[in-house]
Amino acid sequence: MRVSKPPEERRQEILDTAMRLFSEQGYEEVSMADIAKELKVVPGLCYRYFDSKRVLFREAMEQYGRECAAMVLPVLRDRSRTIRERLDAIAGLILRSEGETRWRAFYHRPENRHLHLQLSGEICESLLPYVTEELQAACRSGELHLSHPEVTASFLLYGQVGLLGESEVPLETRVDLIRRYADRILDAE
Repeated sequence: MRVSKPPEERRQEILDTAMRLFSEQGYEEVSMADIAKELKVVPGLCYRYFDSKRVLFREAMEQYGRECAAMVLPVLRDRSRTIRERLDAIAGLILRSEGETRWRAFYHRPENRHLHLQLSGEICESLLPYVTEELQAACRSGELHLSHPEVTASFLLYGQVGLLGESEVPLETRVDLIRRYADRILDAE
């Protein structure tokens, strides 16, 4: 029996099912036909929403990157704290939520390091306008004295990617280093 669903609901169902299968079996091992089979639909339905598995995965990654970024926005925008307190609170949030994000296990597999780097870029891209806005506000209030808050925001975000992805170093140590480097960058100007 055919089940008709609203397009956005069906699209999300395909994304969620695909990511679950990628997480369980690996990206390379899953085909669009596998996703369709899991959903009990014909493969053409999946292709109706996504031109290819690569396009489907890219959209799933972008969506997940926005989800991860959304976790820190309430802390970042809390202007009852100084910008340094907010950045420190975000570091604490990263430590506390380490195992709680939906697709963490998939992105943190050694064979998926390149995908994790892409995801990190998505998260940075999502957060960049907000971090820039908060640094500019801190400059206007006199809390910070940065010549180029937008460049500083970019450096703070993208500069963390390599360090956070360095799995040989314990996460607590990596986050502590990021805190110290961020302080130096904010004091540099």
